[in-house]
Parts: sequence; structure tokens; C-alpha cells
Amino acid sequence: MSDWYEKWFSSKFYLKLYAHRDEQDAKFIIDLILRTTKKPTNLKVLDVCCGAGRHSLELAKRGYDVTGIDLSEYLIETADKNLKQIKDKNIKIKYLIRDMRCFDFKKQFDMAINIFTSFGYFDNDKENFVLFRNVCKSLKKGGIFIFDFLNSDYIKKNLVRKSVQKSGNLSITQRRKICGNSILKDIEISYSPTYKNNNAKLNKKYNYTEIIKLYSDIILTKVIAEHGFVVRKKFGDYHGNIFDRNKSKRFIVFAEKV
Repeated sequence: MSDWYEKWFSSKFYLKLYAHRDEQDAKFIIDLILRTTKKPTNLKVLDVCCGAGRHSLELAKRGYDVTGIDLSEYLIETADKNLKQIKDKNIKIKYLIRDMRCFDFKKQFDMAINIFTSFGYFDNDKENFVLFRNVCKSLKKGGIFIFDFLNSDYIKKNLVRKSVQKSGNLSITQRRKICGNSILKDIEISYSPTYKNNNAKLNKKYNYTEIIKLYSDIILTKVIAEHGFVVRKKFGDYHGNIFDRNKSKRFIVFAEKV
């Protein structure tokens, strides 16, 4: 269970499940970043847990010099493939395989982002909170950190226990439950590939797990401040609505390194 993320984030089905988190979705959060920070777009940005690179690409298209890091070799390879499909040769991105618990870019960056619930993967607080220390070490003084997580209060009150998603020859069933201070998601994927020789279908099943440790907005605000930041803004969605503990689905923090 402790290494669920290595198995799941290396699966070809991971990007299938979150296909609705597309380029348009990325544009919303990047637009929010530009409106809120009002920073020039020639700065250096660190994308922590960059995944397949949709936020990195959107930032680079706006003129930023982006470094994306992720532990998943599969997702980094996918990000590199996506980058190669971009015709604009002036785009500045590089992707590196790094563990969010072990990096220090020694004040190289003007901005850092950790977007789309790329946090809370580990069993203990120390391992989770070290992200904030590493980001702080990697930012210049006055650098901006954008942190995007679940609103745990909303999740606990509005948990969708089961959902089924169908796409082509895929059927994805997700079962969710709260276990202690974590949300546990069991993912069952039924895959029915069609074989050209006899047009037959053979049903295959795959099982994965996601476990996210839940932290309240109060705790996260406190911990971020303890790691060298001043929290400047809090939003509840990618459109810039103010965070509401009871109504917001997300908890998005804009913090400044002091």
C-alpha cells in the first residue's frame, strides 16, 4: 500500500481516468496564476509533480522557463513526448525524474507550483510536509508558491462513494471511503480489447489504489507558514472564487517566500 503511487502513476490507465483534466482545465489555473501574481512571464518556474506536463506546457506557452519534476518515469516520458509535438521551438521546458521528498534547487526559481492534489501521498506528516521545505529552498526570496489541494472538509461531507466511467473499451469503477484521516480510492478497470484476427473481445481487469492523507485548510495554512512562507491568497476553485470551507471543492494557496 505504501508504494501505491509508483504502481498507479506508472499505469497507462492513469491518464485515461483523468482525461477530463485537459488543456482547457490547465488554462483556467494558469490564467488564475497570471491574474493573481501579476508577475512577468519570463521567469523561472518549478512544476513539482508535473505529471504528463499539461501545466508545464501551458506555462511555457505563456513565456515562462519551466522545469518539471516527477517521480514517475512513465509520466516524465509522456511529458517529453507531448513537448516534442509542440511546433514552437522557443518553448523552454525540461523534465527531470525527482522525488518530491528529495530536491533542492538552491534558490533558482521565481515561482513553484504543486497542482492537482499532488500531495498527501505518504503515511506520515513529516514525509508530506517536507515538500514545503524543499520548495522554499528552491525559491528565491519573494518567490511565489501555488499549492492546490482538496478541501478536506468538503470531501468528508460530500463523498461520492461509487462512480462508473466508460470510455471506448474501458470501464472504470471507483469506490471511495474515508479511513481515519485519509481518503482511500479503489479503482477497478475493466478493459476489453478487440482483436483483429477474429474480432473477439477478451475482458481483462486491473486494480489500483489511491490514498490521499487529508489535511484541513487550517493545518495546511499553518504548516506552509512554518516553512518560510506568508500566505497571501486563498481560492476555492480554478476560476478564482474565494475559498469557503463549507462550499469549495479545492483549497488553493498563493504564498510568498519571506
